[in-house]
Amino acid sequence: MTVRPEILLMILACMAVTIVPRVLPLVLAQVIRLPRLVEEWLTYIPIAVIAALLADQLLLVGESPGITWSLPHVLAGIGALAIAAVTRSIALTVIGGVAMFAVLQLVVS
Repeated sequence: MTVRPEILLMILACMAVTIVPRVLPLVLAQVIRLPRLVEEWLTYIPIAVIAALLADQLLLVGESPGITWSLPHVLAGIGALAIAAVTRSIALTVIGGVAMFAVLQLVVS
């Protein structure tokens, strides 16, 4: 089996486009010292990400905008936001939110 040069070049270009945006910030973070205020601000990004994901799940009903007033959704969303605010851990927030939603689905149904 042979690989055509243009296909190999395309694969390598796709690899670079995928890797560079992920590795470059890590490399720059080792070289450049950010101001304390910026570093402090960056600690809130996990909470913002979780809030955006929760807002998407709670504020869209099917394809149309609206608020999901389903008890499991709302309670699990509130619980996940609380976990995110306390722990600032995306992993714990996701695990806790999914676990709460699963339990609530069983209890309410």
